[in-house]
Amino acid sequence: MLLMGVSCATWAGCNLGSKPEAAPPTPPLVQSPAEPAPQPIAERRVEPPPADPNAWLREVEKDPIAALKKLDPGALQPKRTRPSNDTEPQEPMPEFRPGPAIAKHNPDAPLRGWPPVVGRPYPEIALIDQSGRVTSLSEFRGKVVLVELVGLTCRACHAFAGGNEPSIGLFRGIAPQDGLGSIEKYSRQYAKLSLDHPDIVFVQLALYGMDGQSPPTLDDVKAWARHFGMDRYRNEIVLVGDARFINPETRRLIPGFHLIDRQGILRAIHSNDPRHDNLWSSLLPTMGELANTR
Repeated sequence: MLLMGVSCATWAGCNLGSKPEAAPPTPPLVQSPAEPAPQPIAERRVEPPPADPNAWLREVEKDPIAALKKLDPGALQPKRTRPSNDTEPQEPMPEFRPGPAIAKHNPDAPLRGWPPVVGRPYPEIALIDQSGRVTSLSEFRGKVVLVELVGLTCRACHAFAGGNEPSIGLFRGIAPQDGLGSIEKYSRQYAKLSLDHPDIVFVQLALYGMDGQSPPTLDDVKAWARHFGMDRYRNEIVLVGDARFINPETRRLIPGFHLIDRQGILRAIHSNDPRHDNLWSSLLPTMGELANTR
């Protein structure tokens, strides 16, 4: 037959003795860039407010009396009755709590609604405070609540607590962030009122302890509260966070502030996230408006 004389080389389907074609190289696996790890608690900073050296002079020229009153707005506010240090009762009971605390601390319960979202009810949080009692944020319904998220090694948190004031000094040898004042000072400047206002509750939510990795201990929180003068009788609460808050989302919120209105709705968030509210031009002025409006 004629086919017998056809060489294998001329038959398109013949591959006897030929080497298989090499497979095309596998393209390298392209990985999406990993989200950068949050900055360590001790290294997180806050940009201080812009300086305006002429602002005070302009206010004095416009209204000298009003400008002088702004030096100490707290002096114009009604004062709470504070117990003497020598006659402190055995069981502290702040005036804003109408009855015995009914909240329970359950660190194993799911933490729903965290991190919080502006415009929604603030998560129901019940934690141990600096006095050793369980405190729930819902107890302060009807008040304006300023929540500060704190890491005990956060230098900005130390500054906001007043650590740069000579009368306070260093806590555990940690130097506060330079150039940053206390939140009380900024409240007077931008909210035009003191945190001692009777319709404001100031809550520090201590979420990271002295190692910067795990929750704080009650003893450390008590020491923090004593050092920075956080007085349970003046609506100044320090809450001891637990392991449910230890996650990257929480770490990114420190240092930061949350503003809760009288109905328990989160009205503003400040953190280093540029998408959040500016502390000086938004959150603190809003706090002043809420405290002076019923």
